[in-house]
Amino acid sequence: MRKRLPNSICETNKSPIFAKCVRTPFLYHVKNNEWLMSYSNYYAASGLFHGSMSSVMGTQFDILMVGSDPRLLGMVWEKVESEVRRLDRMLNRFDPESEVSFVNREAGHYPVTVGEELWGILNDCKRYNELTEGYFDITLQGFGQVLLTEEDKGIFFFSESLHIDLGGYGKGYALAKIRELLEENRIDKALVNFGNSSVLAVGTHPCGEYWPVGLDNPFTKERIVDLKLRDSSLSISGNMPSHPRHIVNPHTGAFVDDKKMVAVVSEDPIVSEILTTAFMIAGDERVPVIASQFDIYEKHVYKL
Repeated sequence: MRKRLPNSICETNKSPIFAKCVRTPFLYHVKNNEWLMSYSNYYAASGLFHGSMSSVMGTQFDILMVGSDPRLLGMVWEKVESEVRRLDRMLNRFDPESEVSFVNREAGHYPVTVGEELWGILNDCKRYNELTEGYFDITLQGFGQVLLTEEDKGIFFFSESLHIDLGGYGKGYALAKIRELLEENRIDKALVNFGNSSVLAVGTHPCGEYWPVGLDNPFTKERIVDLKLRDSSLSISGNMPSHPRHIVNPHTGAFVDDKKMVAVVSEDPIVSEILTTAFMIAGDERVPVIASQFDIYEKHVYKL
């Protein structure tokens, strides 16, 4: 799957979404003995700021912001970078120091009290589980095996083998938090991208009425659809040639083997994120029923 955006600020069809930076300062962060790289650059000629992190929330992160004040854009980039890393430290189940990892280790033995933010996320995930007929499920085994207690903001697993995985939620949540930061700092034109699968478009492209994004068939490389994003979010889920079995049906425990790709566009990046997972798993007859529970702009389900 490939998304495209201009290299030069007014070239819309000639280069990848995010241009490569030249002579850009690099910053390195150490996490669990791994080096994480980030860099940023301001292109004065086009008023374009590009920030990138090489590995966060399981993928590459990029942001384009348009503006004439490089100091402001640099400050906003620092806030965005800090927020994304903070969320990764909380939600990444593969990080042994994250709050989610602690829950996964202990909640099968005794109730675990979680922080206010994670408590809100867990209740959000429970609500989305119900609205999607259980197809979105952070446990992959049935949310009924999770006990949430309001009094102490506690979580308990009825099975010691249970764990939660927020991979199908976290990037959408991060995009929602980033949008808040952009709005607070009056950034009205931006494109944010987690690994070419979770995208937030703020405002419009500087040389058009929307941000153009193209989706390609990952097996044939042929263009499937061209989308026009404006103040909206896009999420994509599908089986790739390199990852053909990575989505699990929580009702059966089996991998989804279909050569299939789903794209959802909505105002809420969390809704886009969770629905692509649900639509990948649900049968064709259930997709429109589930979609009717949400306010979405577009949904696309492709048999590849």
